[in-house]
Amino acid sequence: MRNGDTTRTTTPTGRWTALARRAVRPALARQAAHPAPARRTGRPVPARPLFSRRIAGPLLAAGAAMVTGLALLTPAATAVTGTNPIGVLDSVSVRGSDGTVTISGWTADQDDPTDPLRVEIYDNGSYATATIAQTPRPDVSVSVPKIGPNHGFTVSYAGKTGVHQVCALALNHVGGSNTQLGCRGVRVNNDPVGVLEVSPQRPGGFLVSGYALDPNSPSSAVLIRTYLDGKYLNGRLATAARTDLPAQYAAGGPNHGFSFLTSMPVGTHQVCVYALNIGAGSVNPRLGCRTVTKVDNPVGALESSPQQPGGFRVTGYALDLDTTSPIAVRIYLDGRYVATGPASAARPDLLTRYPAYGQNHGFAIFTPVPAGTHQLCAYGMNVGAGTVNTRFGCRTVTMNSNPLGVLESSPQQPGGFLATGYALDPDTTSPVTVRVYLDGRYVANGLASAARPDVATRYPGFGQNHGFAISTPATAGTHQLCAYAMNVGAGTANTRFGCRTVSRTADPAGSGATIARVGTTNTVAISGWALDPDTAAPIKVRITSDGVEKQLLTANLASSGSAAGWPRYGTNHGYSVNLGLDGFEHLVCATALNVGAGKDVSQGCQRITTSGSASPAAPTGLAAWAGSKQATLNWVASRAVAAPVTSYEITVTPGNRVVSVAGSSLAATVTGLTNGTAYTFTVRAINLYGRSSSASVRATPTNVPPQQSPAPVSTSHYVRNLTGNASIDLPMMRKMGATDASYNPSGHSYLVLLQIGGQDEYRKGVLLSAIAKYVSYPTVVAGMKAYLDGYVSAQRPYAPLTLAIGTNNDVDVNYSAGVSWARNVVNPVLSYAASKYPGVVIAGANDIEPGFSATVSESRAWVSGYLASTSSKYVFNGSADGCSTSVPGSRCNNGWTMADLQWLSGGAAPTRTISLPQIYNYAMPLQWKNISLTGTSAGKPRIYFGGPLTEVTACTQAGSCGSISNIDAWNRLWSAISSTAATKQFEMPHGTDLRIN
Repeated sequence: MRNGDTTRTTTPTGRWTALARRAVRPALARQAAHPAPARRTGRPVPARPLFSRRIAGPLLAAGAAMVTGLALLTPAATAVTGTNPIGVLDSVSVRGSDGTVTISGWTADQDDPTDPLRVEIYDNGSYATATIAQTPRPDVSVSVPKIGPNHGFTVSYAGKTGVHQVCALALNHVGGSNTQLGCRGVRVNNDPVGVLEVSPQRPGGFLVSGYALDPNSPSSAVLIRTYLDGKYLNGRLATAARTDLPAQYAAGGPNHGFSFLTSMPVGTHQVCVYALNIGAGSVNPRLGCRTVTKVDNPVGALESSPQQPGGFRVTGYALDLDTTSPIAVRIYLDGRYVATGPASAARPDLLTRYPAYGQNHGFAIFTPVPAGTHQLCAYGMNVGAGTVNTRFGCRTVTMNSNPLGVLESSPQQPGGFLATGYALDPDTTSPVTVRVYLDGRYVANGLASAARPDVATRYPGFGQNHGFAISTPATAGTHQLCAYAMNVGAGTANTRFGCRTVSRTADPAGSGATIARVGTTNTVAISGWALDPDTAAPIKVRITSDGVEKQLLTANLASSGSAAGWPRYGTNHGYSVNLGLDGFEHLVCATALNVGAGKDVSQGCQRITTSGSASPAAPTGLAAWAGSKQATLNWVASRAVAAPVTSYEITVTPGNRVVSVAGSSLAATVTGLTNGTAYTFTVRAINLYGRSSSASVRATPTNVPPQQSPAPVSTSHYVRNLTGNASIDLPMMRKMGATDASYNPSGHSYLVLLQIGGQDEYRKGVLLSAIAKYVSYPTVVAGMKAYLDGYVSAQRPYAPLTLAIGTNNDVDVNYSAGVSWARNVVNPVLSYAASKYPGVVIAGANDIEPGFSATVSESRAWVSGYLASTSSKYVFNGSADGCSTSVPGSRCNNGWTMADLQWLSGGAAPTRTISLPQIYNYAMPLQWKNISLTGTSAGKPRIYFGGPLTEVTACTQAGSCGSISNIDAWNRLWSAISSTAATKQFEMPHGTDLRIN
């Protein structure tokens, strides 16, 4: 039976009956030892029952439990057959002035109604008092005939502070048993009540406040005594107004508060307050104790020190807790006093931290600093009782006198490029000159004087007028464009602060023409946009049918598409025309006509048949998969009889943006969306004869925030349960996928590793990990597809998946094996996912370890073969056996080096590789930090760590290994790579733990 299960019933000889008998036997034995005198011959008066605590139960137990306990207290002697007493417990009340408990009711024994009964009162299971039920109760004689009126009782006793369960027991006279008349729960408040509050430090000490009152005398003032570190400090009456007293004490009025300022020496102390009892209580309760720390020296913080012309602006806050007035702050440079200023500026945030001192304690002090690196420190000057001028911050600062800036963009414009950015010189707030060089030759200059509010925020004290936009002439072709800021003042160099590779085109650019039949008419609609990079003015677009010019348009209509890619050319470069043709097949083309250098450029052609109605049917099965700032659509191909579908047109609302994809496409990813906005995507099929009717679907892109704390742990698998029998494998894998997905909540991305085993290239299959059972590549692919089906069926919204299919470097490992893994395993699953689940990322993976059988060169060859044979990502999930935890560039086990592991875990393809290193103990994160440093020290990109791989579950299943938890592993890997700027990364999105299947 579970603990607390009270539904079980037993026979009278069962366990529960036996326990009840054992509980009451001591009480019965005591009754037998102390018989009570008889009031009448033949009518024994029972002795006072003695309660067993097991029977009495908790203080506030239900009355029914008490009934059972009292009934069992009937003496064991043979009783005369008769009826039990009747009656009612009417009330139990408590007198507030002294805690007296008063019980009233009535009772009678119908066997002898003229003889009053004895009533015994029990308090929390213990005998409290007794009385004879003989006071007049006329209402009883009316409601219960033939017993007479004199059966009432009222009895009182002094209650102690606390909660009481008060029960009344009527003692039987002739035959039958004693009767419990009822129970009531009451609370007695004899001792004082109150609250202690101690404010943060203020001038003079600490404010001790609260309230105290005695329920026995709610109108009287209670004396409170204060103790400091266990020694009596003072006493006073609680007479101040407190409107927040509890409602049950409202009768005593509001004047029961206390509030006084207490001084104390510097250091940490304990303040305790006691309330002295009035009246019936027996305790002087402690209202509370508070630990406080008295500080006399100044407190504060040096928060920032941005450079300004001639020095630095030191900012922060400072105050002395002995006064509310501002104090002085002194600045020292390299140990020498250089500046001072008052901490008197408004700082509203200090009102929360130091509520008694006001907000005017901020400081911003200009400090002159010569060129070079220095230590800058701030001191708060003591006022009052303190003994020390507090140093509350130092910073190492470097005075840079050379210009600085950023080359931000260089869009093409007529005649060349527009170089934009900002530049300033630390020696002045005035604008500086910026020079632009093209292919190493000076070509243009300008003043960095445009308003840039963001620069004023980044460099306070320099103002905002430091932006530039400089027209740079350039010929068609590819160039290197560099920007230099000209030094002013103490600097020694003109700073080159940016270079960009830019390409200027001379041929017209455009959207590509949309050419489509209008319904079933002989009219063809042609539209698009076109411009020439040599001019911002509209250009001409020639429309031809079967090579014959039909119309020469001016591309001067409003077009948002041209503005997006060519911001310096304006928005009026669109064109649109309806062209009437005869009822035959025609090749309709649009050509943008060149201006200046360059040549005419085709905007596209379309073969149009202007007779009959043979447009395609609407797409079916349209679905949307929302991601961050994008949505992926997929659909079933439209049915087209007369002519194949040439394209699909996707209209995105809001915005009415149109995206076109090829007629062979059955999926499209629409980017540039706003997270949190609900979009409708309308898809139409287009062929030579026109557009289909539409199909629509809605989706809301949602941001998956960067993972900068331990990621939710996904489940990965050593897949050992494939059999080659599809009827067994596929349902099993689908169920496994659905189960894994159900545990992964929304708002995070997940990586699941399915670790299959070593490749057996002779038989074109895999030897499953640890058990060496052979399964074919088609069996693996079918299992992966089934797992994917199951996972997606239970996948939460906005919880994107990367599915990594893994082998190892322990069996067949060479270039052709890498090719084989890509072509025979990963690519078929990749194609399957692209057609059904476009939001899922498919990757190949390899558990590469120096302790496995393959050499470094064989492992490198495998990675090269894999990367050359697929567009899919690559997940490295290996180990760093024997690598150093403290020295980059060192050797590892079996002749491997950190440089080898850096190449295998990211260096071979930095943008395609996700490193998922094994983190089974506390040394492994440090190994991988140093492997990443090995690469960055050689000028190579840092390793991108997707997260840690652990095997807590697998080790528990196997009982033969050990692994730290994935959360612990995540924290330690994150801490290791974040400890140096060279390996630090913005987020680490994944964490996954292996189990055995």
